[in-house]
Amino acid sequence: MGHIRRNGRISKSDKRRKRIFGQFEVMSTQTVSLPQSQTQLLLYQARQPYELAQSRNLPSISSGELLVQVLAVGLNPIDWKSAAYGFALPAFPCVNGRELVGKIVRQHSSQPSDFEVGDVVLSIATDYRDFRKSGFQEYAVVDEFNAVRLPKNIYAPQAASVGVAFVAATISLGVCLGMTMSHKKGLQMDLLNLARAQGRDDTPEDIVKEVFDGIEPQDRPVAGDWILIYGASTITGQIAIQLAKWSGMRTVVIANKAKHGEILERLGSDLIIDRSDLDQAAIDIYAAIPAPIRFAFDTVGVETATWCQGLLADGHDYNATVKPGEHIDSRWSGTSPAHLVCLVGSPKERVPGVRTHQVPIKLFHANRDIGHVLSNWLSILLGNGRLKLPETVYEDGGLAAIGPSLDRIRSGELSGRRLVVRLGIN
Repeated sequence: MGHIRRNGRISKSDKRRKRIFGQFEVMSTQTVSLPQSQTQLLLYQARQPYELAQSRNLPSISSGELLVQVLAVGLNPIDWKSAAYGFALPAFPCVNGRELVGKIVRQHSSQPSDFEVGDVVLSIATDYRDFRKSGFQEYAVVDEFNAVRLPKNIYAPQAASVGVAFVAATISLGVCLGMTMSHKKGLQMDLLNLARAQGRDDTPEDIVKEVFDGIEPQDRPVAGDWILIYGASTITGQIAIQLAKWSGMRTVVIANKAKHGEILERLGSDLIIDRSDLDQAAIDIYAAIPAPIRFAFDTVGVETATWCQGLLADGHDYNATVKPGEHIDSRWSGTSPAHLVCLVGSPKERVPGVRTHQVPIKLFHANRDIGHVLSNWLSILLGNGRLKLPETVYEDGGLAAIGPSLDRIRSGELSGRRLVVRLGIN
């Protein structure tokens, strides 16, 4: 419940009202005692270990923001890669952590709020430059439009296994490739048009070209098209498979087949190719798929993205070798490019006929409509169980357990699984 502050005073009638439009400020009627300081896990320099720091300030919140007590932190490869290789570290000391589950302890809104103190939410911190929103601390800030309400029927810490991957996969396929998402009850979600509706002037300059010029309307995927997913066993890859299948696409996936083939089959993959011999992989794909592949999504790195680019480029030359009388998709006239989304790294050299895409993941926090739609959809998917969640490994021990846990991820021990650290709070 909430009460309304009007001109510095709270009337009895306002106290009885849960929500109100206008200039009133929504305050919480529930009081939660907060400490004067908190503990954070800090990175003081690149290529150095994380260190616990006591007596750090609690973050302050502005209108439209929530303050949450962190209950669990989901660990992503970027958490160790940024520290080890010195990128995506905007300032030192740095607070990392891209996703967390937390309980709301404060809220500040000038608009009606769907959240209350005590609600448990998932936060996906794509705005990594704002350390208030980072996960490696005891208290963090969440934008209301980015908060994912957690349904009662799931184990809350498990939600921290899927947030970043879900946002990365939906924006990669929905914006970069223009794939229309299948929502509930047959509804279709067009993220690309939603992103473009914001307008060029209100879109961050560094992603304008990707959002507005990345793909032509006639080149967008349709049901029945094939998409190649390299790194399909990654959590982002696992979600991408499901999104593609829901939208009627067919998936050819590249992974360690012996280790991950069973889960990839359960997710609905149409063709599973082993990554151990990529020359043979290309032969197997050409043999199994009669028409060229127009779309690919790489979740691994530069070398694998380069291989994907080569496969798409070879397919783009398909017209030159098509047999007389053999049907070919009219979109393959020799002028429409194939499209490759590179989540981690792009090929160093470009080839004709293939357009590469960088994921504009900041749309999640820079475009309120995108952020709200994706957060709401993920909440629905978690509630109805439609989204198959990854196998999750849990570690206790709070912030102190994060460093050793990141070492486990870096070793490759947890391939195909997500590690979540619980902070030991009921």
